[in-house]
Amino acid sequence: MDLWERARSFAGEAAKRSQELSLEAAKRSSVLVSETAKKSKEIFSETAIKSREMAAEATKQADLLAGQIMHLASDIPVPSIPPIPAISPLPSAAESEPDAAELERYGITDDLREFVNGMTISTFRDFPLQDEPEMSDVPTVSNVRQDLNEWQARHATLVLSAVKVLFRLTISVSGGLMHVCPWEIGFM
Repeated sequence: MDLWERARSFAGEAAKRSQELSLEAAKRSSVLVSETAKKSKEIFSETAIKSREMAAEATKQADLLAGQIMHLASDIPVPSIPPIPAISPLPSAAESEPDAAELERYGITDDLREFVNGMTISTFRDFPLQDEPEMSDVPTVSNVRQDLNEWQARHATLVLSAVKVLFRLTISVSGGLMHVCPWEIGFM
């Protein structure tokens, strides 16, 4: 029996020792958690203070740089912007009509006016362009070709002013709108 007594005594001591170790571990764990929390708060506080200091320093530097830029910029001469050249206005209905001699000189006859006045969108649908014109290197202004000679340009202007229907005539071509101009449909 002595063996059983010794085993029981040994088990009791082992349980007591295990309990003491568990309590000690719990205390140490509690202290460690407490110290970690305290240290985290300190680090956070220091970080917040440092970030405010850094922000204040950055603001000072930015203000200093802005002042230097303003000083340097005041010494730079500002070039003047050249005036934009005036564009001659399109003739309006209020302007005087061209005289008969000028109209005749540029081929604006009563027959031409009658022919152009008879045009409708159907005219262009019934007689489409045979070939698409190739893209040209000729400069354009507002999608109007600028390769007309002086006579052609004046003729076109007179046709447009003499036959007002051309201002309103547009046709649909390839999903877009094309403004019909007399020099593009062979009135010259």
